[in-house]
Amino acid sequence: MSSTLPKLILPLIRPLLPYLPLLPKPILTLLPSVLLHHTSHRKLAFFAYFQDPFTNPLHPPLLLTFFLIPLIYTLGLISGNVSWVDRSWPFFTPICSGLILLWAGINDNGGLYGHNLPRLSVMMFLQLVWSTRLLSHAIRREFYDLTSEDYRYTQFRKLVPRWLFAIVHAVVIAFAQPLLLFSLSLPLHSVLVRPPAELSPGPIPALSVPYSAFLPFLPARYHSAPPSTPVLNLADLFLLFCGLTLVFVEYRADNAMFAFQTSKHSDTSSSEMIRPPKQSSPPSGLPQPSPYPRSHHPGFLTKGLFSLSRHPNFAAEQLFWLNQALFVVAAGESSGVTRNGWVSGGVFGPCFALSLLFCASTTLTEWITGRKYPTYSSYKRVVGQFLPQETAIVWLWGTVTGTRAQSLKEVYQYPVPQNR
Repeated sequence: MSSTLPKLILPLIRPLLPYLPLLPKPILTLLPSVLLHHTSHRKLAFFAYFQDPFTNPLHPPLLLTFFLIPLIYTLGLISGNVSWVDRSWPFFTPICSGLILLWAGINDNGGLYGHNLPRLSVMMFLQLVWSTRLLSHAIRREFYDLTSEDYRYTQFRKLVPRWLFAIVHAVVIAFAQPLLLFSLSLPLHSVLVRPPAELSPGPIPALSVPYSAFLPFLPARYHSAPPSTPVLNLADLFLLFCGLTLVFVEYRADNAMFAFQTSKHSDTSSSEMIRPPKQSSPPSGLPQPSPYPRSHHPGFLTKGLFSLSRHPNFAAEQLFWLNQALFVVAAGESSGVTRNGWVSGGVFGPCFALSLLFCASTTLTEWITGRKYPTYSSYKRVVGQFLPQETAIVWLWGTVTGTRAQSLKEVYQYPVPQNR
């Protein structure tokens, strides 16, 4: 049996062998690195692996990700609740980024990248601010109640066959999402490994910060570049401001939505309730029109930030991780000697993949909302999905076609209440 197994497996993997060099180097070297470390260190030690000269900065977060994928999947199978990966969102990427920085602090090779520590500190600071905001919102929304599950998963489970939901759980929820969250730390790794010769003084060289400003605060082993090397520039300051602004937009949008929903659900005893017409024989399992207080017409938030974007928090979230990738651009474009440049999958691929996830998730969210509140279709003709630019296009289209006035009336004019 032991001699038969390789004969069965080899024909299956042989067609894949020519494509192995296309995989990122940290993935190709992960298993040999672990095996080499294990043969020379019989006892498993956390910090010893970081100190191993054969360890890549991405190996620790990769190991964490590959450990958590089966754990998240197993917890979902045992509990029947697939929201386990959602509970890790505030921590996953900052922990991966922290492990990369920990490697730079412990591994002897980390001293080669001391000149990049100022920019890495700015990126990590933004991630911690982002994580704090998301964690506080998750706690307030009771995401860490182990019996709760994201309503989109609950609804999707009702819509599709059991076998299809099982595939989505395994592939999209338990496997792809942890990899996505890990990949959002790749721009930080790209900044870490940038050589000093490729650092840019930015758009206004006179306003760049030289490495000499930080040398007195760093151990000697991190003196990895000439004192005149520009380690921060005006673009970094701009991206810091943009990152904090985007987190603030998420904070304001989440607060507004939480206050609106809390008030709406606490006001259901009011006699002034709007009851959208229901279908005479609705299909089972589909969301049904939901009554709401007249004071909360049309049943969902349409004012403030939500008059510019239907999902301002989702828009800011996507732009935040694009902002992280732009720190690689701010550092300076690669010469091509050490890497293929900053326009690569490892820099912008993760935030693009995140946008694909948000587009799919938002489509399901809006379908559910449209089923519960029929006026949502009119709202979509008034406000764009993510960016204010989309709202401007929607405004132009509605004005040209003459449909905007009616849509505004349906969304913002209070209907006649229907008493109990």
